[in-house]
Amino acid sequence: MDNLTVGDPAPDFSLPDHQGILFKLADVHRSQNVLLVFNIGFS
Repeated sequence: MDNLTVGDPAPDFSLPDHQGILFKLADVHRSQNVLLVFNIGFS
């Protein structure tokens, strides 16, 4: 995968949510705003 730059659309992904239900970005990005947070880590 190529590196993303500011303004690029987020690639589609699927992950289980906190209840174990599969969340797909493609299912919500047309009807809702989505905020993606990438934690680098804690030191």
